[in-house]
Amino acid sequence: MIGAALAAGMHWEQIREMARSVFWPSLLTRDGLERFCSRHLPATFHDLKTPFAAVATALPHKVPLVIDEGPLASALSASCAMRVVRRSVTRSGHRLKDGGISCVLPAAACRNLGAELVIAADVWELSSALRSLGLDPIHPRTRRAYPKQFQAALRHTDVLIQPQIPAAGYIPGSKAVDLMIEAGERAARLALSPPLTSGAEPHKASTSSGSTADRNRISTVSFSPFISSTSSAPSSLDFNQTCLGATTELLT
Repeated sequence: MIGAALAAGMHWEQIREMARSVFWPSLLTRDGLERFCSRHLPATFHDLKTPFAAVATALPHKVPLVIDEGPLASALSASCAMRVVRRSVTRSGHRLKDGGISCVLPAAACRNLGAELVIAADVWELSSALRSLGLDPIHPRTRRAYPKQFQAALRHTDVLIQPQIPAAGYIPGSKAVDLMIEAGERAARLALSPPLTSGAEPHKASTSSGSTADRNRISTVSFSPFISSTSSAPSSLDFNQTCLGATTELLT
């Protein structure tokens, strides 16, 4: 949903207010999520200002399906239809569930849409748990602990942002939104330093902050686990946009 908001041309402050305006558990139902999308986002993919794709999982074979046309709300609903919590969404003859089942980090979808630089925000709970055990997804000796689809996604990723999600961030309310944004900003600053260059390995980062010029080289964003987006129009992306997108995906 955050990717769709960025593709619609919303500024990070507008997205923050959108996240603050909702009691996020209400989005766990199909009707609640689609009404929220219809209220805040354009009706169709065609109405977006930037190319965008939502990734869902097609049943029963559990293969990723990239959706980039037609009604936007039902596409986002399908991509967020989590196991156990939500029923599948039927769209264009396909029975669809959460995109994270088959494609937890949709970096390849961004690349296929023509992205030259892919920034992936990894907010997957399993990835976070493995990292807490010292299992780096990039290191040759430990990456086997990660699913093959996650490893494949990293090969399409130029910059990998991995926020440490605070437990309080799951509590509904404005304070949680601010905590998630702060976590995203810390992770984004870490990932964007040293200077960002296309083709750089996603794990190469230091604790110092990148310069404004480095940040302005960002042109593409990939969101995990449910939404992917690619931007070919703007030559730069506001640093706070990246920080927000890195973490508030969990809220919506």
